[in-house]
Amino acid sequence: MKTRVLLLASAIGLSVNAVAAAEPPIGSRLGERIQKDPQRKERDAALGAQEMARCLVNKQRATVRAFLGTTNEQEANRSGAKMSGELECFSMTEGNDLVEGRRVTFPQDLYRGMLSEWMIKTDLQAFSSLQSLPRELTYSRDWYAVSARDPSVDEMATCVSEIAPQETLALLKTLPYSDEEGSSFAALVPHLGECLRAGVKLTGNRQSLRAAVADALYQRVASPAPTPAVAAAPAQPTAAH
Repeated sequence: MKTRVLLLASAIGLSVNAVAAAEPPIGSRLGERIQKDPQRKERDAALGAQEMARCLVNKQRATVRAFLGTTNEQEANRSGAKMSGELECFSMTEGNDLVEGRRVTFPQDLYRGMLSEWMIKTDLQAFSSLQSLPRELTYSRDWYAVSARDPSVDEMATCVSEIAPQETLALLKTLPYSDEEGSSFAALVPHLGECLRAGVKLTGNRQSLRAAVADALYQRVASPAPTPAVAAAPAQPTAAH
């Protein structure tokens, strides 16, 4: 089935608010309350988006790698444009003899996360060997500039990917909105709380959070943080004879 891919410039989903802000139910979206079974609708949409991301990674892996690897907005837009357009994805859902194609739109933060997730799945051996690292006081990465997320979200996701890489990977191996995904999120909750900047609270659906930690885990391997330079020890004075 031919599918037309469109990347939305604006990000939606996961945001950061003051601690006092109310948090909507997991999986909620504005306007969904009038829909019948909104949870199932979101689950079906998430599964379809995952299949689209898998198709893009399989067919345009070099472009996907370039898109995720840039820290320049213009370069990100250029790579994103290369992935837009018609794409043959025969495994896509909702395809049959009467459906020639459909249009898929992605907010940029979710788009990056889903592509990162499938890039990770092409090299599970590398990610399965990641070890937990000590927590840093602060996190700053060049790719935050093009993630379309609040910096506090990316900082938290980077922290989680470093102190709990295997728990993060376990989450990415589950189907969206499955019981297994819920259990994996529960295992991550303590790390999310530990990593979230003091004075802020996340609001949004769990697919946005999944996308954030997938992006951070992928970047940990693809664009690792530079190792701090170790200062040379001062020369010892030579004893006089």
